[in-house]
Amino acid sequence: MPANYKTSEKELLAIRNTIFKDYGIPELEKNGYVKSPSKTSWFGEYDAGIGGYSYELCKLTNQNKLHIITASIVKGDKWIKIYLNIFEPHQRLNSISELQDCDGINFHLPPHNLTQMRLRNDDYKGPPLFYMLFLPEYKIGSYKTQSSFEKQINKLRELIKKDMSNINSFVKRWHELYKPNITDREGNQI
Repeated sequence: MPANYKTSEKELLAIRNTIFKDYGIPELEKNGYVKSPSKTSWFGEYDAGIGGYSYELCKLTNQNKLHIITASIVKGDKWIKIYLNIFEPHQRLNSISELQDCDGINFHLPPHNLTQMRLRNDDYKGPPLFYMLFLPEYKIGSYKTQSSFEKQINKLRELIKKDMSNINSFVKRWHELYKPNITDREGNQI
C-alpha cells in the first residue's frame, strides 16, 4: 500500500457529487424538498462557470414560508457547501410550481444573502476554533492510504445522510439566528 495515496481533482469532484446526489437529495425529498422550479436553477448539471455542480431544492410550508437549500460542489475544493435560507412570500403561494416562471436569482442576491446560513459552519454557538477542530464538516478529510481515503468518504456519506434527514434541526437554528425576508414571487424584498 502506498504511503501517500493520491486522487485526482476530477475524481474527488465526482465522489462528492455522487454522495450529495445519492444520499443528500433523497433525504431532503423525504422531508418535502423538491427541485427548484425557477428558470435559473441548476440541478446537478456540470457548470463550467464554477467548475463543478450546484443544486437548488425548495419547500413551501403550511405557514407560507419558502425554504431554499443550495449546494455547491466545486473542483479543487474538498467541501460540499450547503446553504439554507428562508423567505416569506408577500402573496400566499398555493404550490411551489407557482415559481416556475420566476427568475430565482434574486433570492440569492443582497440583501437576501445576509440571511443565508451555511450548514455545519454558520450555525454553531461558541468559539470557532472549537468547532473547526472537533466537529464534523462536509468535506473529505485528510488521508494517506486508500483505506483511510475510503474511511473519509464513508464519514462524509453518513454525515450528509444524517444531516439531510434531520434538516429541521438546521431550520430551527436558522430561525434562532434570522427572520425571513418578505419577498414577492421573483425574490425582490418588500
